[in-house]
Amino acid sequence: MSKLFQKKLFLIVIGFALIPALFNSNANVYSEENQPAIDNGVPWNPAQSDQWVATDNLSRSLPTFDEVGATRPDKYIACFYFLWLGRHGEAGPYNISKILEEHPEAKDDPNSKCWGALGAPHHWGESIFGYYVGEDESVLRKHAQMLGDAGVDVICFDVTNQLTYPESYRPLFKVFSEMQKEGNKVPKVAFLCPFWTPDKVVRELWRDVYSQNFYPDVWFTWKGKPLILADPDLLSHNVFSTTNCEPYELKNDGVLAQKFASDVEIDRITLDSPTWKETNSAVSVAILDESGKTIDKRKSIKVGDNAPYSIEFKKPLPAGTYTVELRKAPGAKVGWWGHKLTEGNYEEVANKAYPQKSVRWLAATANGTPVNTVFLISFGEYDKERADILNFFTFRPSQPDYFMGPTKKNQWSWLEAYPQHEFYNDKGEVEEMGVGVAQNAVDGKLGVLSNPRSYGRSYHNGAEPAPKDCDYTGKNFQEQWERALKVDPEIIFVTGWNEWIAGRFDITAPFNGATPVSFVDQYNTEFSRDCEPMKGKHEDAYYYQLISNIRRFKGVSQPEPGKPQPIQIDGKFDDWKKVGPKFFDTVSDPVHRDCRGWGKGMRYVNQSGRNDFVESRVSYDASNLYFYVKMKDTVEGDFSSSNWISLLLDVDENAQTGDKGNDYLVAADAESKGFAITGMKEGSLDKTSSSPIKYAISGNELELAIPRKALGLTANLPNFRFKWTDGIDVFGDWSGFTTDGDAAPNDRYYYRYLTSNK
Repeated sequence: MSKLFQKKLFLIVIGFALIPALFNSNANVYSEENQPAIDNGVPWNPAQSDQWVATDNLSRSLPTFDEVGATRPDKYIACFYFLWLGRHGEAGPYNISKILEEHPEAKDDPNSKCWGALGAPHHWGESIFGYYVGEDESVLRKHAQMLGDAGVDVICFDVTNQLTYPESYRPLFKVFSEMQKEGNKVPKVAFLCPFWTPDKVVRELWRDVYSQNFYPDVWFTWKGKPLILADPDLLSHNVFSTTNCEPYELKNDGVLAQKFASDVEIDRITLDSPTWKETNSAVSVAILDESGKTIDKRKSIKVGDNAPYSIEFKKPLPAGTYTVELRKAPGAKVGWWGHKLTEGNYEEVANKAYPQKSVRWLAATANGTPVNTVFLISFGEYDKERADILNFFTFRPSQPDYFMGPTKKNQWSWLEAYPQHEFYNDKGEVEEMGVGVAQNAVDGKLGVLSNPRSYGRSYHNGAEPAPKDCDYTGKNFQEQWERALKVDPEIIFVTGWNEWIAGRFDITAPFNGATPVSFVDQYNTEFSRDCEPMKGKHEDAYYYQLISNIRRFKGVSQPEPGKPQPIQIDGKFDDWKKVGPKFFDTVSDPVHRDCRGWGKGMRYVNQSGRNDFVESRVSYDASNLYFYVKMKDTVEGDFSSSNWISLLLDVDENAQTGDKGNDYLVAADAESKGFAITGMKEGSLDKTSSSPIKYAISGNELELAIPRKALGLTANLPNFRFKWTDGIDVFGDWSGFTTDGDAAPNDRYYYRYLTSNK
């Protein structure tokens, strides 16, 4: 990797953050929250959401047990998650997609009044939750529920820009812990730290989160320890840079050596080798004492191009004089970076040109001949905090590049261009692969998503189609999923979720393919890369595409068939105790929202949440279908209440019939003060088919009976789909099942009642 390319790559990472740091906090402010009791959580999927069925707006249905087979508990899904919403100013919101639709000329006019200031965050689109901010607990609760229902095991926070966003992760930890303790499946959490300089962020997270035992029940563990995505070789206060350096190649029989004196004991050294983009390079390292005796030797260390690597000592080396010798090991081209010096006394010039704390440069040689350079070494003074950190975490460094592939073992991808590489653990097993919705890459290099040649959502078969041929089917996403599913790693890292904003740059920005108005990581509906549902456009198509592929990867639990049993509708409910299967819903999910939104004066308030569904059951006999539902608390509301408790039935299991697939609605009839069943057609009820049904309500339970002939389910073994709602306009937009009241099951999902496993 060239030095110029490395600089540009680093600037792109800075682009992830939008703007330089606006705040920084290392303070311990958790008081009594410091050490909550550890909760080991709940079984993988207590609500069995993997059995729920759904059909999206593109008529794509989720796969079932019969299609993908049984669950595989040794498979995991990670998802990139962003904490910065509302953390970089209140200007806007500026919706890039809307701006371009209304003013297409603005894409080439950086001075257009449509745009916010340079560096200011702009939204590529609008979430179904609006322009929300990171501390909105109602949205955090929905994220936990939606990602948990999908089968995501861990969300990885983007803290690559040297900010940890405690104002966002603190409420998220709290909400996720609360939901888990209520018996819900929610993802665990981990942090993805800066690629080349992780030391500040890792230590800050250690001091503020992990050493404080801050909500440990939501930490994700990998290989027995909490996971952190950071390179342990770079945990040092003396991280070096190759700026103003030049590469020295190691020949087969050659040796490069650097002599130095340390005033303190050191427990490691870190080196950096160029490989000129070769991927099979290795070095051997020897450490000599002042007498020339070899005191440590490491053979055939595999190195990546410009990927620092560390030599850890079993016991710290005492203060003294040492020499590091580097030789080429069997493999491809390799070298050592050197800082070229001006003429003069070596020690004086070297220590002035390339100062290192507590270290003095004494001499450098190439094949025994003195050279006027300093070969780059970073020294690690013994550091108890660092030792504690190294012992506490499972480290997985992230590869920032989309094309290079792994440069060391135990490295993970967060995003790559197709075909993605396989990332191996130290046992040689394929541990991880990345899958992305889109990539900010232009002409085979990292670039800006505002360039029409970048890899958008419709990119596939090596090309981005013309705008008229772009659609919402997720061709890029699916092509990457097919590659990952074929390889079948242990964990798949998905990019991503809730990455709604990007900072504005201009054509002078140092990014490949920069445009007059440049956005690096997000741009518009086509050139963006997250799966969270949006208002309009692709709506929730990417969310269900995500779920579909997670099921193909992780499998589906086997449904339990129902059996016939007559029920007395008497409000006693004893005859339901032995009825199975049980259908569960997320606990404590009715919508109660009151939080600021993005920008000045914006606030989101929604108090439509009322009854909290927790459990449903179904039974049948020759004459009737019987339904039971239990709420968390005593039933609220009555027959005069707006959008009160309703039961939606899809009896033909066809999402194209009725209204959004619903063939019948069981709902309150205010006039008779009872429940009635009515046929549904698109946007309305067929009131000529309405008829009252038997029901009983007592405390937090409700039961009702529906004549089978009223549903046309006269066959001996009824199979159908059903859904309970409260506080939701069932004829409204699909998003109401996510943003309002409570639905059981959540969102577009339905329970599927089967009387056989087929």
